[in-house]
Amino acid sequence: MPPLSPVPASESRLAHALGGLSATRLAISLVLLGLLLSTRLYEETLYAWLDAAWQQLTQLLPAAAYLDQVAGSSVRPLMERPHTVAAVLLFAAGYVALSMGLLCALLPKGEGWRWGLRLYGGIGLLSLVLLLAGRAAGQPLLTVLASRLLHGLLSPLPVMVLVPLLRWPGARVT
Repeated sequence: MPPLSPVPASESRLAHALGGLSATRLAISLVLLGLLLSTRLYEETLYAWLDAAWQQLTQLLPAAAYLDQVAGSSVRPLMERPHTVAAVLLFAAGYVALSMGLLCALLPKGEGWRWGLRLYGGIGLLSLVLLLAGRAAGQPLLTVLASRLLHGLLSPLPVMVLVPLLRWPGARVT
């Protein structure tokens, strides 16, 4: 097997200055960051498009309309906008996918997946438990808390906290 060619000095200096990120990962990160911030900037436009697409789908498949009826009673207290449940779930899934992709592009060796799943899965599970406990106990405060947790999760804040925390060498436990 032939030996690997050495990395050009200019590329290694750039990678070192960027915290070890390659130019490809940096480009992917910038594209994902632009998409992530654009989804929040054009959120209502995306919701309108998703709502219209869902309405067309329910006309083609009337059985799909039951999702809003069945899930709507549980999910509507979490939503602060009058959108279909399917549109909210699709928006949330797309936003979390972009956030996970950005974490994977910025964090080394699979740490993005590991930390992203812990964070998004943990907060999602905690929100579900709070929602169910609030409904069972008749405590709307728990439902409001679950809503606030989910709104925080669907913001750039988790990525903004995790990336610097895990990229700084002094912050890691080895």
